[in-house]
Amino acid sequence: MPKGVKMEKYRPKIHFSAEDYIINDPNGLVYYNGEYHLFHQYNINEQIYWGHAVSKDLVHWKRLPKAIAPDKIGQIWSGSAVVDEENQRMVAFFTYSEHETKRQSQGVAFSYDKGRTWEKYSGNPILTDSREDFRDPKVFRYEEKWVMILSGGDCVLLYESKDLIHWNQISSFKGNQESHTGVWECPDLFPMIVETTEEKKWVLTVSVNDGSPAGGTGMQYFVGEFDGQKFIADSNQEKGLWIDYGKDFYAGVTWNHVPKDRRLMIAWADNWQYRDYLPTSPFKGQMSCVRELKLVQKEKKYILKQLPVKEMECLRTNKHEMKNIKMGADEEWTLCDKKEVLELDISYPIEKIHAQTFGIKISTGKNRQFEIVFCKEKQCCFVDRTTAGVNPHDKFAGKYKAPVDFTQEFLTIKLLMDVSQSELFINNGEVVMSNLLFPEDFYKVKLFATGGDLVIEKSIIYEMDEIMKHPLDEA
Repeated sequence: MPKGVKMEKYRPKIHFSAEDYIINDPNGLVYYNGEYHLFHQYNINEQIYWGHAVSKDLVHWKRLPKAIAPDKIGQIWSGSAVVDEENQRMVAFFTYSEHETKRQSQGVAFSYDKGRTWEKYSGNPILTDSREDFRDPKVFRYEEKWVMILSGGDCVLLYESKDLIHWNQISSFKGNQESHTGVWECPDLFPMIVETTEEKKWVLTVSVNDGSPAGGTGMQYFVGEFDGQKFIADSNQEKGLWIDYGKDFYAGVTWNHVPKDRRLMIAWADNWQYRDYLPTSPFKGQMSCVRELKLVQKEKKYILKQLPVKEMECLRTNKHEMKNIKMGADEEWTLCDKKEVLELDISYPIEKIHAQTFGIKISTGKNRQFEIVFCKEKQCCFVDRTTAGVNPHDKFAGKYKAPVDFTQEFLTIKLLMDVSQSELFINNGEVVMSNLLFPEDFYKVKLFATGGDLVIEKSIIYEMDEIMKHPLDEA
């Protein structure tokens, strides 16, 4: 390789990544003056900053200089940002990992130029506690006050403030014992309107640093009521539900101040089990796509649905479509070959599924395959990346399972395949599985059915443009 050329084999093309160094949690998600801000944890030679990018459409991102730097108090860990309209400024809240005391405390900074430069509050830290885990503040507006939710390790803590500086604790929330497979991190709390009923509910999300369905880190959510003082989970939903059944979706939080009250989430597409071992250079870490959340009622419970934001459709090119095709037992069909990035949308009439198993096989190199398998009888889906390419760590290879509802009229699948990330959305986002992979060759995509036939009502495959091809105006 010529001197000075960076090896970027696994750089994603439709997901955000930093130019270099290590990123993890998204931070400070806020919409302000026509821009969506994406701050993030940015590890540069073991010094933790907030990195920064902006977008006008949630798809194409412009990387900006580092936003908030470590100082004499400590490293700059995760947090959030709000728009203080009264004072015409953005306000960022972050956790200090303190140098001397090793404790965690909360700091605040202000920006008067759309997040390009920041002034830390001279009285930092603004909030301290003796507990070992005390981090990841998410701040939002509630009526005439501000509310902060942050991690207390085995719970979340809620505070209130009138001026964004002085905070008083008002309550805490623990869920039930089954929800504590690991330490709670990166909490969020937000209202949502239930589709079809127009009922207002509150959703509380937490990231759990161990014990997810696929192993290692994952995310849970609770649905209930919030009265400005305390969150109470619905009596039949005191155990958290999993947001994603894949291995690589963590620390997800939502944007503040989004127009039309859309609820948008992005997460770190990685897992703490193997973050430092990924075969990427000069960068490590990437984000999920931006997802729009919806809340629906199903079987007396409320569940989150999540799909890529509609804005991502602008990346689609070279559409190939099939309709009303019968696939015979034990058949395989090749949909495309030699692709790096694609979107696949499939719809199966459930009553016409007679196959024992069916799904998608993606060749990723010689004797290498990424497989998505559905089983109507067992009401589930498996994603198998055991032989999908480079396995950089003994916790990386695996086969992951998620429950799937086969009682509806159609089974729908949306699959985003990037250079090194897959995101699978089942039944309009009722179930999601996100997984990294490191293929050894371009993708060759096949559909298959075993032990019986089935009908494909519609299959559409798109190639996808690159998100960094279209830079924003100078920001």
